[in-house]
Amino acid sequence: MKAEDLRRRLADHVVVTDGAMGSELLQRLPEGSRLELAVHEHPQAVLDIHLAYIEAGAELIETATFGSSRPRLERGRAGQLTEAVNAAAVKLAREAREISGRDILVAGSIGPLAGVLDLDEPGGLAAIPAAHAEQAAILAGRGADLLVLETFFRVDELLLAVEAVRGVCDLPIIAMMTFAHERPPHPYREQAEVLDRLAELELAAVGVNCAPGPMGALEILRQVRQERVPLAAAPNSGMLVWREGRILMPPATPSYLARFARQAAGLSCAVVGGCCGTGPEHIRAIAEAVRGLAPQPRSGGASVVVEAREPAPEPVRPSSALAAKLARGRFVRLVQLDPPKGTKADAILEAAATLGAHPDVDGVDINSNPLARLRMDPLFLGQLIQQRTGLETVPHVTPRDASLMGLQSQLLGAWAGGIRNLLAVTGDPSQLGDYPGVHDVYHVDIFELVRALSRLAEGFDCAGNRIGDPPGFLIGVAFNPAAGDPAAEADRLRRKVDNGAHFAMAQVGFDWEAWDRFAGLFGGELPLPALAAVWPLRSLKMALRVVPESLLAELEAAGADAARVGGERAVRLLREAPQRAAGVYLIAPFKQPQAIVPLIDEAAEV
Repeated sequence: MKAEDLRRRLADHVVVTDGAMGSELLQRLPEGSRLELAVHEHPQAVLDIHLAYIEAGAELIETATFGSSRPRLERGRAGQLTEAVNAAAVKLAREAREISGRDILVAGSIGPLAGVLDLDEPGGLAAIPAAHAEQAAILAGRGADLLVLETFFRVDELLLAVEAVRGVCDLPIIAMMTFAHERPPHPYREQAEVLDRLAELELAAVGVNCAPGPMGALEILRQVRQERVPLAAAPNSGMLVWREGRILMPPATPSYLARFARQAAGLSCAVVGGCCGTGPEHIRAIAEAVRGLAPQPRSGGASVVVEAREPAPEPVRPSSALAAKLARGRFVRLVQLDPPKGTKADAILEAAATLGAHPDVDGVDINSNPLARLRMDPLFLGQLIQQRTGLETVPHVTPRDASLMGLQSQLLGAWAGGIRNLLAVTGDPSQLGDYPGVHDVYHVDIFELVRALSRLAEGFDCAGNRIGDPPGFLIGVAFNPAAGDPAAEADRLRRKVDNGAHFAMAQVGFDWEAWDRFAGLFGGELPLPALAAVWPLRSLKMALRVVPESLLAELEAAGADAARVGGERAVRLLREAPQRAAGVYLIAPFKQPQAIVPLIDEAAEV
């Protein structure tokens, strides 16, 4: 891409860049993955992130190469992959552009090396520009439209990097500094002078990314004096934080970054995006905020400040009886119920009352339109059961039947009605008509749903807006120990945990072999309390598609006595479960939930 073409684009309208590749990879990749090798080891995840940012409105996406210079890769003994990794990263970004069909700019990302090599030593002074030149040559040679030198914290290194890059290619360069000065008084004027100095290099744009965040970035931009080079800003929205085994998202909401973007455009900022903690939802808000805007000349040095936000409340912790039992390590027993197909719930309430009277039943979990057939809403039914019987419930929630905003609205009402536990599931696709699934909503996937439930507890809705008193649900998720690709299923479970899941419920199994193999992928212990499924089969027909061959043979040999064989297997699983699982949920016989009680009693006998 020619520099004059980029200058025309930046003058025409505010160009929105993507957010943080690293933050998104942290949420998607298995724990311990090397982000700098993601394009090599997890290319689909990188491609998906590019596409998510493009869909959100990014016009410029950066290659996943911030940490892929030779010195950085050599720290992990992967220096020999320098060319392969950088080449693959450009290919993935270009592929995302082709898939999207949009006029997207692909920027080769180059990060600093001053923290890796000693810039103040002769060896480092020579090696750093050589490494920048090598990476830039690969990115340019593989088809990047421009280069972004970002998060440099020493201006002397950035000056060296610009010179080195220009020695190997003629691509336009955007250069951005980071200023990690944490305590006031902040030297915004001195930091702005650094950008004034960089503008003398006649770059495509100069600016600030990462620290000091949205408000600090605006203060720096406000005090920049040069007017001939466009400005760029991609502040962080806060750092991802691990707390109690899960990732908490940063405090800057999408609406907050939208306000930042509008004001940045008023300060001649032609390139706006995000850094650490900024995800597709933030970029979508930024893109909507600056749509149709062109960078505006700065007017008389008027101060522009992002309005201060009140501190975010502490996340609400789950407080249900089930949460307390799991936290204490007490073995729990739930019984799964199907809601009625019509408006009458008398039979299910009678069954729930019977179950609630049993000392070993801790609650019931309630399916959400099983097999995608219309039934009573499980959130309402859960409230009804709790009010009438006092038995705790775990309603299932799915993104299949409602938008995320609509579902969150229902959940606020359910919380007010006493619901404290949820099981988040993808949900069976509908099978109606000639095009199964065509009427399903699926506004978000299961990972985004779990994250949204977690964010509710932190006081924010799915759009990043503050809500009133937040609900603190105990969030359950499903997993399949016998999945055809156990490693992929393990990764899915890790992502659910990372997004805020508190416990898990396994899909149906009839022995412990698959469970033990799956647990082995986590070092022998699952990453959160998990409940095993126990299903007392009643017939061979019921079992044909779901049980191992050995059990099928037993059921077939039993003939009319198949229910006895199924019950015995269920009792055995129940007795063995405390050695492996945090609890069980029992799938009651069809239309006879009370019939599960004798099985519980038999399993308790010594």
